Amino acid sequence: MYYNSINNKLNIKQFCNIFFSNIPKNKTLFFPFKLPFFNNKYLNYLKKLNYVNFSFEISKLFLNNISDEDLYKILYNSYNNKKFIKLEKISNENHLLNLNNGFTLTFKDIAMIPLSNLINYFSFKNKKKFIIFCATSGDTGASANNSFKNIKNVKIFTFYPFNMVSNIQRKQMSTLISKNILNYSIIGNFDISQYFVKKIFENIKNNEKIFLLSVNSINWFRIIMQLIYYCYISIKNYNEKKFNFIIPSGNFGNALSAYLSKKIGFPINKIIPCTNDNFYLDNYIKNNKIENILLKRTISPSIDISIPSNFIRLINKNFFKKKIINEINNDIFSDKIYNKHIINSIEYFYQKYNKIYDPHTITSISSFYKDNNDNNNNNNKIVVSTSYPIKFIFSIKKIIPNIKIKFNIKKIFSLKEKYKLFSQNFLVLINSIKKNINV
Repeated sequence: MYYNSINNKLNIKQFCNIFFSNIPKNKTLFFPFKLPFFNNKYLNYLKKLNYVNFSFEISKLFLNNISDEDLYKILYNSYNNKKFIKLEKISNENHLLNLNNGFTLTFKDIAMIPLSNLINYFSFKNKKKFIIFCATSGDTGASANNSFKNIKNVKIFTFYPFNMVSNIQRKQMSTLISKNILNYSIIGNFDISQYFVKKIFENIKNNEKIFLLSVNSINWFRIIMQLIYYCYISIKNYNEKKFNFIIPSGNFGNALSAYLSKKIGFPINKIIPCTNDNFYLDNYIKNNKIENILLKRTISPSIDISIPSNFIRLINKNFFKKKIINEINNDIFSDKIYNKHIINSIEYFYQKYNKIYDPHTITSISSFYKDNNDNNNNNNKIVVSTSYPIKFIFSIKKIIPNIKIKFNIKKIFSLKEKYKLFSQNFLVLINSIKKNINV
């Protein structure tokens, strides 16, 4: 498959080129030049495969410069005998898709583990050291640190906004002590951390000794790995009726993956990303209005993003015209769940159903139960759960003081934390990074 930058159709590259380039020279993002399409005959074949073989059949169409044998080994080592996804019935033909069964209790693990195995593969093949950069609003950093810990010839710098992630999210990053992990806490919000990562690539270049890579969702391999589970769930459970996926959406990578799954032929109807008080995405999809709103801090920190970079990746392609909102709504609707409603919903679902949902999943659950989001279809909705509630136990306890979650987290509070605190002075930050990678 070939790719180009979203604003330059002539900048055509193969997968390995975009993988090592991170972002194009015009500072945009990469996107497939032409998507594959699966006909019904091939979909019926895929439906019979287990997750490892299914992942291989899908991903090999998006990758090149990697032999089928090596790609299969990467996926086998990542997914064999692991159950990262679980579908449970809500009502009638509606289901909850749990993507939070990974090692760090978040959907990020499903893509991050094969990404770490892929980078490990490239490090041996190219005999170079890899410097990994990760900006996180909480879950991505924990998943990245866990996936890359102790990998030879890899060093990871993780950036997260100071005091804007949950205590447990922070501790999952900062207590994982390894020589190849450096945690940088930035005073500011996630947008600042993400901006710094992009700016780092302008100031430090690949050379004969090192490769620099981002493991944020600007990394196309992560989008591929997320696309796979939407393909898998939709075709495995297809019964003559396409699915609507309701998805908590921060940087839009997860929703973009669902959208791409539809575009390559899988039985998906609508993708409904859910935002909170930071509703740039909802404002555009519903009102065709681009408004750079002031970022607000909420109980759902991973959605506290003003302008989702993966949505920009999408609207700058020609799959639909930027100014025609009806064309967008053929594939993507949206919903907005305010912080106050998120808090009330957590309490409501616990009191009425004895169910505990994390503050991100509750946005998609709430959207599912809202009458005005019915879309004339009461069934075949899949609500996506992206994180485990224990990661936000302190926030939940403020809402439900007597709550008890059966999960052992005591150990993490006895572990020593290691991170560095930085202001928004990029010069100080970049000098620290250069010192730690000897550039």
